[in-house]
Amino acid sequence: MTKLEALADAFMHHEGWFPGSRSNRNRNPGNLRPWKDGQPKDDGGYRIFPSLVDGYQALLNDLEAKLHGSHGLTPTSTLLDLLNVYAPAGDSNNPNAYAVAVGQWMTAALGRHIDVHTTLEELTA
Repeated sequence: MTKLEALADAFMHHEGWFPGSRSNRNRNPGNLRPWKDGQPKDDGGYRIFPSLVDGYQALLNDLEAKLHGSHGLTPTSTLLDLLNVYAPAGDSNNPNAYAVAVGQWMTAALGRHIDVHTTLEELTA
Protein backbone atom coordinates (compact mmCIF):
# COMPACT_ATOMS: atom_id res chain seq x y z
CA MET A 1 0.00 0.00 0.00
CA THR A 2 1.36 3.42 -0.92
CA LYS A 3 1.12 6.39 1.44
CA LEU A 4 -1.36 8.03 -0.91
CA GLU A 5 -3.52 4.90 -0.91
CA ALA A 6 -3.37 4.75 2.89
CA LEU A 7 -4.53 8.36 2.99
CA ALA A 8 -7.32 7.72 0.48
CA ASP A 9 -8.42 4.62 2.39
CA ALA A 10 -8.56 6.65 5.62
CA PHE A 11 -10.72 9.26 3.89
CA MET A 12 -12.94 6.56 2.38
CA HIS A 13 -13.42 5.00 5.82
CA HIS A 14 -14.13 8.33 7.51
CA GLU A 15 -16.58 9.35 4.78
CA GLY A 16 -18.71 6.34 5.71
CA TRP A 17 -18.10 3.84 2.92
CA PHE A 18 -20.47 0.92 3.58
CA PRO A 19 -23.25 -0.79 1.61
CA GLY A 20 -26.11 1.63 1.11
CA SER A 21 -24.22 4.78 2.14
CA ARG A 22 -24.21 7.86 -0.07
CA SER A 23 -20.55 7.36 -0.98
CA ASN A 24 -21.23 3.70 -1.83
CA ARG A 25 -24.33 4.44 -3.92
CA ASN A 26 -22.47 7.17 -5.81
CA ARG A 27 -19.28 5.08 -6.14
CA ASN A 28 -17.61 8.15 -4.63
CA PRO A 29 -15.46 7.01 -1.68
CA GLY A 30 -14.30 10.55 -0.90
CA ASN A 31 -17.73 12.19 -1.16
CA LEU A 32 -16.20 14.56 -3.68
CA ARG A 33 -18.24 17.41 -5.11
CA PRO A 34 -18.20 18.41 -8.78
CA TRP A 35 -15.40 20.75 -9.75
CA LYS A 36 -16.73 21.62 -13.19
CA ASP A 37 -20.13 21.97 -14.80
CA GLY A 38 -21.79 18.88 -16.19
CA GLN A 39 -20.29 16.33 -13.80
CA PRO A 40 -23.07 14.00 -12.59
CA LYS A 41 -24.17 14.65 -9.01
CA ASP A 42 -26.84 13.53 -6.60
CA ASP A 43 -29.47 15.73 -4.93
CA GLY A 44 -26.97 16.56 -2.16
CA GLY A 45 -24.40 17.87 -4.62
CA TYR A 46 -21.99 14.91 -4.43
CA ARG A 47 -20.47 13.48 -7.59
CA ILE A 48 -21.70 10.22 -9.04
CA PHE A 49 -19.09 8.02 -10.73
CA PRO A 50 -19.69 5.20 -13.21
CA SER A 51 -17.56 2.79 -11.14
CA LEU A 52 -15.72 2.54 -7.83
CA VAL A 53 -12.47 2.48 -9.79
CA ASP A 54 -13.33 5.88 -11.30
CA GLY A 55 -14.40 7.32 -7.94
CA TYR A 56 -11.33 6.02 -6.12
CA GLN A 57 -9.03 7.40 -8.85
CA ALA A 58 -10.75 10.78 -8.56
CA LEU A 59 -10.10 10.71 -4.80
CA LEU A 60 -6.43 9.84 -5.39
CA ASN A 61 -6.15 12.65 -7.94
CA ASP A 62 -7.82 15.14 -5.60
CA LEU A 63 -5.55 14.25 -2.69
CA GLU A 64 -2.44 14.26 -4.90
CA ALA A 65 -3.28 17.78 -6.10
CA LYS A 66 -3.85 19.02 -2.56
CA LEU A 67 -0.64 17.41 -1.30
CA HIS A 68 1.32 19.13 -4.06
CA GLY A 69 0.15 22.68 -3.64
CA SER A 70 -3.42 23.19 -4.72
CA HIS A 71 -5.52 25.24 -2.32
CA GLY A 72 -2.42 26.97 -0.95
CA LEU A 73 -1.06 23.92 0.88
CA THR A 74 2.72 23.60 1.15
CA PRO A 75 5.07 20.83 2.30
CA THR A 76 5.02 22.40 5.79
CA SER A 77 1.21 22.34 5.95
CA THR A 78 -0.10 19.78 8.41
CA LEU A 79 -2.61 16.97 8.19
CA LEU A 80 -5.02 19.29 10.00
CA ASP A 81 -4.41 21.99 7.36
CA LEU A 82 -5.27 19.42 4.68
CA LEU A 83 -8.51 18.53 6.46
CA ASN A 84 -9.42 22.20 6.89
CA VAL A 85 -9.35 22.37 3.08
CA TYR A 86 -10.90 18.96 2.35
CA ALA A 87 -13.65 19.03 4.98
CA PRO A 88 -13.98 22.62 6.23
CA ALA A 89 -15.91 23.47 9.37
CA GLY A 90 -18.01 25.84 7.23
CA ASP A 91 -19.54 22.77 5.58
CA SER A 92 -20.61 21.37 8.98
CA ASN A 93 -17.51 19.18 9.28
CA ASN A 94 -15.15 18.74 12.23
CA PRO A 95 -11.71 18.95 10.58
CA ASN A 96 -9.86 18.23 13.83
CA ALA A 97 -11.79 15.02 14.54
CA TYR A 98 -11.39 14.01 10.89
CA ALA A 99 -7.61 14.63 11.06
CA VAL A 100 -7.33 12.60 14.28
CA ALA A 101 -9.21 9.69 12.67
CA VAL A 102 -7.08 9.85 9.51
CA GLY A 103 -3.90 9.97 11.59
CA GLN A 104 -4.97 6.89 13.56
CA TRP A 105 -5.89 5.00 10.38
CA MET A 106 -2.60 5.86 8.71
CA THR A 107 -0.59 5.02 11.83
CA ALA A 108 -2.13 1.53 11.80
CA ALA A 109 -1.75 1.13 8.03
CA LEU A 110 1.83 2.37 7.74
CA GLY A 111 3.25 1.40 11.12
CA ARG A 112 4.52 4.88 11.96
CA HIS A 113 3.02 7.64 14.08
CA ILE A 114 0.94 10.19 12.18
CA ASP A 115 -1.13 12.86 13.87
CA VAL A 116 -2.77 16.22 13.18
CA HIS A 117 0.63 17.98 13.35
CA THR A 118 2.36 15.71 10.82
CA THR A 119 3.42 17.83 7.87
CA LEU A 120 2.46 16.92 4.33
CA GLU A 121 6.17 16.54 3.59
CA GLU A 122 6.49 13.98 6.42
CA LEU A 123 3.26 12.34 5.37
CA THR A 124 4.47 11.68 1.85
CA ALA A 125 8.18 11.02 2.59
